[in-house]
Amino acid sequence: MNNIVYLKQPKKIWTLRIKLQGAEPEWVRVIEIDWRASFLDLHEAIQKAVDFDNDHLFEFYIGRHPRHVAQVVGGAPDWEDFHPVNTYQRVPISSAWPMLPGMKLFYLFDFGDNWVFQINKTRHKDKEAQPGVVYPRVIEATGENPEQYPGYEDWDDE
Repeated sequence: MNNIVYLKQPKKIWTLRIKLQGAEPEWVRVIEIDWRASFLDLHEAIQKAVDFDNDHLFEFYIGRHPRHVAQVVGGAPDWEDFHPVNTYQRVPISSAWPMLPGMKLFYLFDFGDNWVFQINKTRHKDKEAQPGVVYPRVIEATGENPEQYPGYEDWDDE
């Protein structure tokens, strides 16, 4: 008979602060997310938080500032067969931390309009998941959501 006892570990929850670069007034969302979530899960959480259509390519990268790409999360894409869903569903967000000093995590959505978000892990101590709570979830919001396509409100009418 097998005497191995399996203990169920509680889910660890991370708190991430997501700031849209260049937004006036400031746009910030603080979310809670399972530390085992993938970068695809994080992408979908940001899309939901900003209320975008999720209809463009995206990329996560690490750099010193928004225009500095030191490392693309998941490795440098082979653009011939790059698809972010395939890449980012395999890469856990926990792989981004800890980072080298001075480095930051960025999320770039829509390579034409270049919506850039800076992502910071805010708690040093992990939080335990609360029963009945669905993660990821927004726990704090500053600023109104930007228009994804400003000036194109009447596209559907054409």
